[in-house]
Amino acid sequence: MKIFNILFVFCMLAAMPLGAKEFPLCLYGVNNPNDIKTVKKAGFSCIQSYQTDPAKLEPLAREAKHQGLKVVFYPNKIYGTSYEQKAHTWPVLAWYLIDEPDVQRWSRQQVIEAHAHAKQTWPQHDTALVIGQGKTKIPFYDLPDAMMMDWYPVPHHPLTSFGDNVHYTQEGMAQTHHEDRPLWGVVQIFDWKEYKQHRPDNERIGRFPTQEEIRFMSYDGIWNGATGLFYFIFTTKGEPLPTAAPQYWERVRKTVRELARLRPVLENGVAIENPVMVQEPLRLKTWKYKKHIYSILLNASGRTVEVPVVLLEKQYKPLYRTKKQQLMKPYDVWVLKK
Repeated sequence: MKIFNILFVFCMLAAMPLGAKEFPLCLYGVNNPNDIKTVKKAGFSCIQSYQTDPAKLEPLAREAKHQGLKVVFYPNKIYGTSYEQKAHTWPVLAWYLIDEPDVQRWSRQQVIEAHAHAKQTWPQHDTALVIGQGKTKIPFYDLPDAMMMDWYPVPHHPLTSFGDNVHYTQEGMAQTHHEDRPLWGVVQIFDWKEYKQHRPDNERIGRFPTQEEIRFMSYDGIWNGATGLFYFIFTTKGEPLPTAAPQYWERVRKTVRELARLRPVLENGVAIENPVMVQEPLRLKTWKYKKHIYSILLNASGRTVEVPVVLLEKQYKPLYRTKKQQLMKPYDVWVLKK
């Protein structure tokens, strides 16, 4: 009977419409309320924390709300405490059900029960889970309110594999008829050398992504269907990036502030047909927003590529860091306004 009730609640909640369209720019691993103002200044709209103690989550939620940011927290240790009722007023973007159920070997039933528990407790809040790659043996795509995908390619996989895995996730959501739900890609902002390797006998490789790589992965995720972006992670060797590695933080900040300026287009713009045909490795995506046309153009290759002449015309105004020229640099991104 308990399983039946859980399944019934899950099915009813799964049919409920989602809230207003939103393109979150979220940062993983923010644990100190004193850092939230810095995070907001960089352009982020929400934070994630791996802390689970509700006594520590409450001041984070309070400060995030004060700064106008949303939060993504694990709900596990909040249930049955005095903080359960308080959490109704927290600025929750989504409850974080599980980190990589495909890696943690969770079953669909475990995810169904975790989702139902959160929705029974806070019906006004969404749920989310992150998968470690776009294709999983167990299809989790239809279970949470928002689907997340993390794939960290630098430096051992092609840079375009991040966008590829966003696309695979979107395909999985479409196959389960849930392509209308949010899809959030998680962009790498860390050095793999800081983390345990699956094969300790292998040579350790890694480095922090360049600013160009962070920017390309972000826009390639959008081109492949991401409706929000998370960035992993705020710390390096346990210390916040702004103080421990300000040169790395600057790489992140430049990209996120640019995307924060583009958020109105990503949230309220209408996707339209591209004004010009492009061929791989060029990729183009276009929206109409407030009587203007906005396009992002990507060079998804490690070589220079010739740009269609029409996009070089003055009517296509370059925005942000865009520098138009006949040959587009490897893994470059142009943002154009007409």
